[in-house]
Amino acid sequence: MKFPTYIASVLGQKLPSSSRRQFLLASGAIVISSGTLQSVFSQTASVGTYPDPDYLQLDTWIVIHPDNTATFFVGKTDGGQGTGTAFRQMMADELDMAYTDTILVMGRTDITPDQGGSGGSDAIEVDGWPMRRTAAEARRVLLELASTEFGVDVGELDVSNGVIYLIQDPSRTVTYAQLVGGKRFDITLSGANINATKGQADVKKVQDLQLIGQSIQRYDIPPKVDGSLTWAVDMTVPGMVHARHVRPPVAGAKIISVDESSISGKQGFVAVVHRGNYLAVVFEREEQAIAGASDLKVAWQKPTKPAFPSSQKLFSYIREQEPAVIGQDLVNGEPEAAFASAARVIEADYEVPFQGHTAIGPAHAMADPSDGQLTIYSNDMKTYGLRNGVAEFLNLPREKVRVVYMDGPQVYGRTAADDAGFEAAFLAHELGIPVRVQWSRAEETAWDTKGPAFTFRLRGALDDENKPTALEYEARALDYNHLWYNDPNTVLIAQLMGRRTPTPAPGSAPTPDILYAIPNQKLTGHIVSLPQIWETPLRCGNLRDPNGPQVTFAFESFIDEMAAAAKVDPVDFRMQLITAMPEDNRFRRARSLATLKAAAQSFGWGQGSAPSGSSRNEVLLGQGVAYTYRNGTVVTVMAETEVNTLTGRVFVKRLVCAHDCGLVINPTNLKYTVECGMLHGLSRALWEEVQFDEEKVTSTDWISHPTMRHSDTPESIDVIIVNGDPSPDRPDLPHYGAGEASHKPMIAAIANAIFDATGLRLRSVPFRAEKVLAALKEQAS
Repeated sequence: MKFPTYIASVLGQKLPSSSRRQFLLASGAIVISSGTLQSVFSQTASVGTYPDPDYLQLDTWIVIHPDNTATFFVGKTDGGQGTGTAFRQMMADELDMAYTDTILVMGRTDITPDQGGSGGSDAIEVDGWPMRRTAAEARRVLLELASTEFGVDVGELDVSNGVIYLIQDPSRTVTYAQLVGGKRFDITLSGANINATKGQADVKKVQDLQLIGQSIQRYDIPPKVDGSLTWAVDMTVPGMVHARHVRPPVAGAKIISVDESSISGKQGFVAVVHRGNYLAVVFEREEQAIAGASDLKVAWQKPTKPAFPSSQKLFSYIREQEPAVIGQDLVNGEPEAAFASAARVIEADYEVPFQGHTAIGPAHAMADPSDGQLTIYSNDMKTYGLRNGVAEFLNLPREKVRVVYMDGPQVYGRTAADDAGFEAAFLAHELGIPVRVQWSRAEETAWDTKGPAFTFRLRGALDDENKPTALEYEARALDYNHLWYNDPNTVLIAQLMGRRTPTPAPGSAPTPDILYAIPNQKLTGHIVSLPQIWETPLRCGNLRDPNGPQVTFAFESFIDEMAAAAKVDPVDFRMQLITAMPEDNRFRRARSLATLKAAAQSFGWGQGSAPSGSSRNEVLLGQGVAYTYRNGTVVTVMAETEVNTLTGRVFVKRLVCAHDCGLVINPTNLKYTVECGMLHGLSRALWEEVQFDEEKVTSTDWISHPTMRHSDTPESIDVIIVNGDPSPDRPDLPHYGAGEASHKPMIAAIANAIFDATGLRLRSVPFRAEKVLAALKEQAS
């Protein structure tokens, strides 16, 4: 991205000695380009404090520069889905500026409003609204200024690409820069919270939007391709040193002694840092730190009892263990009576193991304590939480801590980026010098937070006409002591130091999102605990669409089982159950039917494209469907799947996803986001599983903990963008989130396709070749 000459000169003159807020008070002009992050950040160890930017000030969100460009400041992060490009489109559209004349700054706690960072697929759905409203308000204010400039009513003016003109005499113009460039708006907004932030202006009607709906190229892709982007892992500052950890060899092990002399004579040695069972070595160079961590002599005491059951005994443990938290039954109708009078009852159990984040690059962060402050450079998607948690953990004033967001691999849930940020901050604060922390691959795979393991038991009742009359669902989640984001009492360093919350978080075992007209229902979820909940590599936290893939796998697989028992096509079965539901305020019934129809038409469902159990020599071909919604977004996924009866390999040959997320900001980016979510779900379906003995995680590399490879990629993936709103042309069509919805039904769709191909119900994830082959042999015996 081209960086305006004026802004570049301003950065060099102003940033070393003043914060963005102080400089903005003076001139209203500052911007940071992704291509110049490293040089800028290395100059910004500002003297003073970092107060929270006031979200009720228009100047916090938007700056107009003297060259008639603009910078937008938003409190979100972009984990690779292109949301930054979408934010720019939304704000530039409402402001009536050319997209190319804008720049976006995200997730810096000192200069962007606190929108909480990313998570929950809410970036567009929730946080996009204050962005649009503040940009609309800036446009209104600029038109008012132009009205005064020209001495005419606002209604006699129009604007295009930052240039206001008289409708009756387009030759008379004034630019945004001429009205306010380099100055403050000084406009106070209203709103009880940041999501409610608004001015006097309304956002544009959908029909008046020009940039929203266009497939503008993502601004972050070129620097990622040509290598000019500075990633969080690349961040350096003068005097920086490197740290590596020495983790407990088994869960619950205690440090008896540390022989610092075993490495203190090595070249580049800086320190050994030891608090409780937390242990790190610090060296001048990274390769020295790696060697030092390996060579440090430590005496450990193993616990006397197993920390957890082995992964081979995991599911029997979950089923047999007394729940730590007993869920409350959610009952509709009279399910017991319906089961008692049923013509047929179907029962099934399902299992999902612990699954990790399997980030392509391990966790990392760098912290700089210069000038009595603490700056953390991190790709943690919730930078504001990281700032708050670190300040509390180190007993520092929040105003002395800031977090600078930079791109990196750790995203989609409560990742180890949280832990690395705390560790870098602690070490930098302790040693008084900048410290970069880098986890190893084995450390990442073993010690990152895990998506909880589940068992499910479902029962369904059919009447004499094969209509479903009752559904019973019971989940058990191994999720006790669930770790939330950036909690100073539960991050890994806190646990190893002996810091504890008074009461562990209970976790959750959610019930499914249901939009099916089954009159009698009983839904329950219980939470189970492991024997050891602290200082363990089996730490549970959010994984992408927390608990959604697990729950939807069991529920949508069972809906398929009920359809098979009723001898009804699984798409027709779902259509009938959804049609009988009342409409809700998000029109999910209408939009659900629309996605099912669109997916079936594109896929060729029931038209011979993948007949049940059709074969090509030893390969069986089947098709599967799964449907769900997440918040406001509705999706249907269909999979055409091959099962090799000689090897057990499952190959998902073709995927179709019909996706309704309301108003689409960038169609191409949306399709890529949906595609990537599906591929992540495919990897979880076919490969991913954390394995362990009674002491430690044993799957600590790509061989023992594989993910999908290029050879697993489907031959075709089609994303069908659907607008199933009953009033599709409504001027206030809302935009919903798309980061996680397509991920949610993937495992179920593949499981249902395997059944269609083989008649075999695989009820335990993942569907690795050896598991499928064993099940096929058992089926044949």
